[in-house]
Amino acid sequence: MFSPFNRSSLTADALRVRPAVMADRAAIYDLTEHSHRVHFNLDWWTFDNWLYSDRPSDAIWLAFDQATLVGMVVAPYDDAPVVWLRSIAIANGYPAEPVLTALLKPVLSALSTQGVESVTTLAHPEWLANVLPRLRFTRVTEIITFRKSDRALPPPARLGNALIRDAEMADVPAITFNDRAAFEPLWWHSENSIEHIRRTVAHFVVAQIDDRVVGHAFSDVYGGQGHLIRLIIHPDFQGRGLGEQLLAESLKYQLSLDAYPFTLNTQSNNLSSQALYKRYGYRLVGRPVQVMERIMSDE
Repeated sequence: MFSPFNRSSLTADALRVRPAVMADRAAIYDLTEHSHRVHFNLDWWTFDNWLYSDRPSDAIWLAFDQATLVGMVVAPYDDAPVVWLRSIAIANGYPAEPVLTALLKPVLSALSTQGVESVTTLAHPEWLANVLPRLRFTRVTEIITFRKSDRALPPPARLGNALIRDAEMADVPAITFNDRAAFEPLWWHSENSIEHIRRTVAHFVVAQIDDRVVGHAFSDVYGGQGHLIRLIIHPDFQGRGLGEQLLAESLKYQLSLDAYPFTLNTQSNNLSSQALYKRYGYRLVGRPVQVMERIMSDE
């Protein structure tokens, strides 16, 4: 085993990588709770969603220095050409680059058989942003954060005429269809994920015109803070005030729980949505977070 004095010479080939099994559960939580270098983008998921009692995980990969767990990557396939790295962890005292190199090799190999075109991650925190370019990840876009620090709801500029109601299981195919029509593959969710989100988040509503679901929004309250997670309108129905309807309904829900403040994330080039958010009192805060990807065809 490498000692603290020679781990800097560690190579990817010296590590053993395998899928996680249920017996690894305690070690996984110990790694993520005590390591200084951990990336979380779990959203509404937990590690338990990808640990099975009867088979190895298809999403969680572990790297070992002999018997010591030294790294983890969580890369769940979601019926899309882009897979997000939902969590990354490196044990204290171990160099990140060889550990991630060892982990990515089987991850990319497994995903390539499913038609995945790229793996993507948020370049955050700083230690991860520093190592990703050396692992052949390149910038694809950036995410910015908006914060609303008042409780006011402005008079509607062009409020749509959709019926806003709670999402139901029967709406999942339409929600998934709209999701893929409005977003590029980087942001797609499968029907299974949409249903999981619908059951998990606190507030999930759809916009319905006649008998058609044309948009949706979901939000939650974390530690007293309201957060709008996603808001979309099918492109054929944009520009009719339906997005404002969904935003107002989501804020009303957050206000009903006495949430404060109110936040959301969006892409830096999504100017039309930003204009709506600014009119509702949201202001840009913090620094942009880069979204970086590794293209499978480059392998």
